[in-house]
Amino acid sequence: MTHNHSHMPEEVSGRRLAWTILFNMVITIAEVIGGLMTGYLALLADAMHNLSDVASLILAWLGIKSSQKPATKRSTYGYKRVEVMTALISAVSLIVIAIFILREAFERVANPQPITDPWVFLTVAVIGLLGNIVSIKLLHSEKGKSLNMKTAFLHMFFDALSSVVVIIGGIVIILTDLYIVDVVLTAAIALMIFWSSYLVIKEAVWIFLEGVPQGIDFDKVLEAIMKVNKVRNVHDLHIWSLSSQEVALSCHVCISEKDFQEGPNIIVKINELLRTEFEIGHGTIQLEKDECDREDLLCQYSEHRWE
Repeated sequence: MTHNHSHMPEEVSGRRLAWTILFNMVITIAEVIGGLMTGYLALLADAMHNLSDVASLILAWLGIKSSQKPATKRSTYGYKRVEVMTALISAVSLIVIAIFILREAFERVANPQPITDPWVFLTVAVIGLLGNIVSIKLLHSEKGKSLNMKTAFLHMFFDALSSVVVIIGGIVIILTDLYIVDVVLTAAIALMIFWSSYLVIKEAVWIFLEGVPQGIDFDKVLEAIMKVNKVRNVHDLHIWSLSSQEVALSCHVCISEKDFQEGPNIIVKINELLRTEFEIGHGTIQLEKDECDREDLLCQYSEHRWE
């Protein structure tokens, strides 16, 4: 039996995330001051949104640092799933934020708030938006590297949308007193947050359940291994995610007794196949000499059919 490791995912740097945390702390302080000075509830609500984002970004940063720790004798795969766990927590917090935004929107309908100093409001809101845009640019190149960075990027993206709504809503209130426009825009953003959070939560839960990762077809992997020269049968095939970017596989491969001396070469071919065709970097292949007749097989090859 041979175990092959291939660390294909890029290492995610926490530096960009650290700068994003700093920017959002400044934005939060500025919006709290601006909201108290102008009496505009939307600005204070967005400040609370930013504060929760800071907490989520810190959580994401801790997740990145933890997932980069080396493997130990107690944690033989390392701490790769910490980033999935923090991503799940951040996605759930996004849902809480969306509920808070909806509640604030409806409260603004019942209790509209006049803006006492529109120029202060606009200055603070624009500064907040610019900070959000910088944060998005910092995280854009990182968002595809892990589920953790994806949720951090979503936090910033929807925070930027919230800032746009705060500005548009404030201008509309100043010019027309039509508070309903602010409510409609806010509700639309909340629904978008719900949907994006659901997708992240779904992916994170699937990883924890050790399901076959999205984008990998179980039957195609089985068929590809079966086509390797001198492989007679494959069973106990399992495919799961170690993290949002790393996939593991284990299986038993049957070869004839006369080919057993070539076993190491066959394993090398299978692992190379897994890497190049399916981006599976952790392959554990166990060789067997005879056909297996166990009844509890997950996959069994019989008469040129998979049953």
